[in-house]
Amino acid sequence: MRWPDPVGTIPGSDVVRALAARFAATAEAHDRDGTFPVANYRALHDAGYLGRSIPRAFGGVGDAIAPLCRLQAILGQGDASTALAVAMHLLFLGRVGHAIIDGDTSEAGGWDAARYGRVAAAVLREGVLVNSAATEPEIGSPSRGGRPSTRARILLSGEVEVTGRKTYTTGAPLLRFVVVSATLEAPLGDEDGARMVQALVDRGPLRDGRTFDDPPGLSIIETWDAMGMRASGSHDLVLDHVRLPADAVISARPFAPRASGAPAADVAGPPPATSGAGWALLVPSVYLGVARAARDAAVAFARDRRPEPLGGAAIGSLPTVQRILGEIEVHLAQAEATLFGAAEAWDAASPADRPDFAPVLAVAKYVATNQAVTVADLAMRVVGGAGLARSHPVQRHYRDVRAGLHHPPMDDVALVTLARAALAGG
Repeated sequence: MRWPDPVGTIPGSDVVRALAARFAATAEAHDRDGTFPVANYRALHDAGYLGRSIPRAFGGVGDAIAPLCRLQAILGQGDASTALAVAMHLLFLGRVGHAIIDGDTSEAGGWDAARYGRVAAAVLREGVLVNSAATEPEIGSPSRGGRPSTRARILLSGEVEVTGRKTYTTGAPLLRFVVVSATLEAPLGDEDGARMVQALVDRGPLRDGRTFDDPPGLSIIETWDAMGMRASGSHDLVLDHVRLPADAVISARPFAPRASGAPAADVAGPPPATSGAGWALLVPSVYLGVARAARDAAVAFARDRRPEPLGGAAIGSLPTVQRILGEIEVHLAQAEATLFGAAEAWDAASPADRPDFAPVLAVAKYVATNQAVTVADLAMRVVGGAGLARSHPVQRHYRDVRAGLHHPPMDDVALVTLARAALAGG
């Protein structure tokens, strides 16, 4: 089942569908070997897709969030790992680019038009990727408030020297630009004076379609060997006394006070959504695509599987199987309506209304990822033991979709956001 779907009205959607089908043909091989599908990104670059979230003022397509969410779901249906790396790239470029156009210095986070223009031009010219590198082995997800163990210090020359190790650097093989978070060392004896800095690492122009002239001390360590999203290239980024020019520092700010751990006397409402928070919906859209791929695999199996005891009838004729397939349709419809509806509401909202969207975004991410996991679980039940074989696509979807639970906001944070909104009278 599908709700009335406006994808066909999105310019270039037919090209994206064709690319997703092409990527699906190689997804199993890349998943099995854990290899990064460089050819997929070359094809996306040739189609102009890597610049779709870049505002038109900087040479991009300037797509809104809602159409991109639908296109990301299509890519996720074809190759989840590729779609995930592209989602992070597009959301970064969209969030920062539109903040600059709107004059929103808070959301721009230190980026200006000149710096962003250079990055956007390289993306459009070379087909390179952009992402942040914040997660570290010691602190886990930065969304939990940990301070980076990666250190930065200002040299007498004015250069910035950065040393540390970042994990989950998705898209690493084709990342030319990486925004690295680090702790700027405070003067001796003044640890409270330490600041959080964001520095832009430029690995240089892309050579032969797949390598960069990395600055001395920078290396990508191919550590990514996960259960799911195996072809996303989410390797470790190592910076060993890497020297960056002084203007590589995008922003520097004091750390927020550490939480006391004691319960607050009163329940406050959720913090307001930032003006670019809606761009994060591109990530759960990928998992809706994975869920639909799992659904399609289950339906195909139910149509084609004709065991001897059924006398030539397909297992899809069994009421028990039909019930599970019906549940899949309900869960998928709920997830798609919630997430795509949130994206459309965000695009239609005025800047004055968007700060109130924190609960809407929390619901969208929570429902989309959890319902996608449920769909994949049910699809595996339809396929049964045959789905455990590496040769059957449902097992890949079953593994890939679980990664959605670990993107921020994680489930507990999303639920607390909703509870605080309810208690505050929202």
